[in-house]
Amino acid sequence: MTTNTPGTLLNTLLRTVFVIGAMATLALPARAQVTSAPAVAPAALVAQPAPKAAKLPAPTTDVDKATCAQAGCHPEVKDYKAVHGPVNVNACDACHKLVDAPKHLYMLTRPKNETCTFCHKIETKDAVVVHQPVKTGDCLGCHNPHGGKTAKILRGDTMKATCERCHKDVTANKKFVHGPVAAGACDSCHLPHASKNPKLLVEQGKTLCVNCHKEMGEQLKKAKVTHKPVMEGECVQCHDPHASDFKMQVKADPFTLCTSCHEHDKIKDLATKAPNKHSAVMKDQACMNCHTPHGGPLAKLMKAQPVDLCMKCHKDPQKTRAGRVVNAVPEVLDPKLSKHGPVRDGTCGGCHDVHGSEQTRLLVKPYPESFYAKFDPENFALCFTCHDKKLVEAKEAEGLTGFRNGTQNLHYVHVDKEKGRTCRACHETHAGPNPVHIRDSVPFGQWELPVNFKKTANGGSCAPGCHQEYRYDRTNAVDNGTKGNATPAIAPPPAAPAPKPAANVPPAPPPAATPAPAATTSAPAPKPADVPSENISTLNLKPSAPKAGGK
Repeated sequence: MTTNTPGTLLNTLLRTVFVIGAMATLALPARAQVTSAPAVAPAALVAQPAPKAAKLPAPTTDVDKATCAQAGCHPEVKDYKAVHGPVNVNACDACHKLVDAPKHLYMLTRPKNETCTFCHKIETKDAVVVHQPVKTGDCLGCHNPHGGKTAKILRGDTMKATCERCHKDVTANKKFVHGPVAAGACDSCHLPHASKNPKLLVEQGKTLCVNCHKEMGEQLKKAKVTHKPVMEGECVQCHDPHASDFKMQVKADPFTLCTSCHEHDKIKDLATKAPNKHSAVMKDQACMNCHTPHGGPLAKLMKAQPVDLCMKCHKDPQKTRAGRVVNAVPEVLDPKLSKHGPVRDGTCGGCHDVHGSEQTRLLVKPYPESFYAKFDPENFALCFTCHDKKLVEAKEAEGLTGFRNGTQNLHYVHVDKEKGRTCRACHETHAGPNPVHIRDSVPFGQWELPVNFKKTANGGSCAPGCHQEYRYDRTNAVDNGTKGNATPAIAPPPAAPAPKPAANVPPAPPPAATPAPAATTSAPAPKPADVPSENISTLNLKPSAPKAGGK
């Protein structure tokens, strides 16, 4: 028998108080425990997970089905977020039947493929495609018969995880994943059991896509022009329905994708091999910088009127890959200016090949860049696409042009020669302040050479930096003094000829050198240094009937 000393009794009392205090602290509400520091409980008092019930020995007689899922037997069949209906109500005999009580042996109440379809009807009669597990009656390949994490009691934690048990990962670590795939909702597009459409799709082609992409569906209803793949309902011709390394799940970069079909249009060769390339065709969204890929109101699927599209970039100077600066052309949008026909019609493609060209400035045909050029119809092939060559080649211009003096063709005078003036010498390429877009001035090296064109009711006049003022009239040809070799206003007056000596009179000594008086008779006029003589000396000015319009 142990003797309790005073010290022993005190220690026992203190331990008892400590335990009671700890138990009281554990019993306090959560808020009370936060406001006061809890006492440290002995290890024996810390909550421990409830131990699993020991597995009971299998019964050897028939038992009440309500006991199947009890602890110690088969509790795991209910350990799911979603539990199969028969399991939930302990109706194990809906699917299982006892065949050997001493061995506690059960088997399915019906053949495997009928056990599920006895309750779950799956219609496959009109289906074009039946999912292989359904065809072979292997419902349990996808479904857990007792429960799962999803309402459909799938084997995987998600629909995607279940599908990937057989099907490879369709995303393959690609950058851009289609929304339903990213969410694991394969059944947004595919039916799991059977379908009248290929690949178990809910709907075919475009119809399936616009079920979600409703805004696109509305756009296509209004479109006057529809891209052929869209018209045929083949969205997957351009898009990967699962994932891609390119935005919008397109199958390749925009240029490669578009030219996989449009290679026959020579666009690919022009864009990649032409000596003069248009950067807009290759950079950023490439073809989609200008074209809508689905459908729209404009021909060739243009996003906007061509001139408006071009001016999104060309309202500002643009630098080419070679370092050349392409000047801005804001005059194109100025409503007060006289427009070149293609510009007026909004068709930049009338003169420019927008995908690439053999010609500089992306022109569709040759046209000189210089102020002067030898006349050759091939050099002006671009202009003669619309304008008659006779406009320049014919000496007589009645019925051809309003830029004539009587019937004499003044285009011929300026252009059709060894050192002819090109069209740009007098005309703005895109738009100008005067009729038929005649320039106010033209760049000539560092000099802005003035044109000084004035229009009259039946003709006009020019006083440019290259010759004096000349006038023309379509009805009554103007004599600008060239027949009599009149002196141009910009030339100095010539010296008068010395008088002949009288007969039998000794010649007078030569007079002292003094400035010669102005000539009273016509004398050959010196030419300006940079103006060929034929500009003023070969005019054959004849009156003729007027022609409406023109320069």
